Amino acid sequence: MQILNQTGFVHEFTMGMDKAAHEYVVVVVKGTFDFPDTPNGPVRKSAEQVPLVMADTQTGEPGYSATLWETDFAFRKPHCDVIANGCACAPAGRPAGRVPVGIKVGNWSKCFEAVGHREWRAIGPVFAATAPQPFLKMPISYDNAWGGTDRLDPEDRQPAAYRRNPVGTGWAQTRSQRFIPGLRLPNTQAVGEEIRSPFGDYHPMSFGPMGRGWPGRIEYGGTYDQNWIDNVFPFLPEDFDERYFQMAPPDQQIDHPKGSEEVQLVNLTPRGREVFRLPKTTLPITLFKGGDATFEAELLPDTILFDLEKRRFSLVWRVQQRIRRTILDFTECWIGLPTRGMLRARAAGKRYIRSFEVPAKFDDDAAAA
Repeated sequence: MQILNQTGFVHEFTMGMDKAAHEYVVVVVKGTFDFPDTPNGPVRKSAEQVPLVMADTQTGEPGYSATLWETDFAFRKPHCDVIANGCACAPAGRPAGRVPVGIKVGNWSKCFEAVGHREWRAIGPVFAATAPQPFLKMPISYDNAWGGTDRLDPEDRQPAAYRRNPVGTGWAQTRSQRFIPGLRLPNTQAVGEEIRSPFGDYHPMSFGPMGRGWPGRIEYGGTYDQNWIDNVFPFLPEDFDERYFQMAPPDQQIDHPKGSEEVQLVNLTPRGREVFRLPKTTLPITLFKGGDATFEAELLPDTILFDLEKRRFSLVWRVQQRIRRTILDFTECWIGLPTRGMLRARAAGKRYIRSFEVPAKFDDDAAAA
């Protein structure tokens, strides 16, 4: 399939399959924008477009660390994921033991506290946390959120894990009491939810992707039992739910943004507060089979990815169209508005070859509005 991309964004296509075993062509487009230099300033397309992520990446060893970025090639997402990776920054560049952090996109928001390093100390039969150490920057990740896997006892051959975040820190089993002093507490916590016991049940707080096997996501993955092995494999089980493709936790899934939504980032960059509006988010896309346009629409993004350290964000769009015979039936895909040359070639029934024609821009004026 020939793809004519007029936007300057990165793109790729692949094949996907639904649980009815129908095959689809899936086109994914990713556009990256820079934070404005001034509050409420214009958002511009980045000179460096972030590549599509081909496979999940982690902060450390896979299975034992948090997911940093998940592959961009999800099949379909019912909602829009909002993901952010970066650090909490103390306001005004003055070290602080606690810093509120938050993200707002349109009517949606999420906030929690970033807290300096603490450890559990034994005070008689109970445990207490040390005072938080002041910090200027504190990484935000599920690695340093509430949870963890209890490997404190070197003789424990089957360490238990906190199911909602097995890669975190601060949690332990009651049988590990003598090993708990010195265990690091998490660096994030929910507002109004002070962590007071290593045996407690608290909310892991981060802006990153959920693990694929964590509660809140794994339930949508379906049932892989003997019946599936005998009668369904290698296809998806009948009870598979496409909400599994959402990498963000439920409180970071929003309606697909239509553009111009206000974005606020609080204490997530050295500036303290970033305020701007999303650019125009509709992306024209057309798929052709031979001479016929079989799909034509203006897509809305289903993923917003904030790279806080690099002061940029990406929007991801995707479309799926069922394959009736082979993927070769789809001959051409237009991403963005077509040029006059593309339209003339299409009207004449000729193949368009880009040579000297300047591609159209992704409406930078609308992005600045």
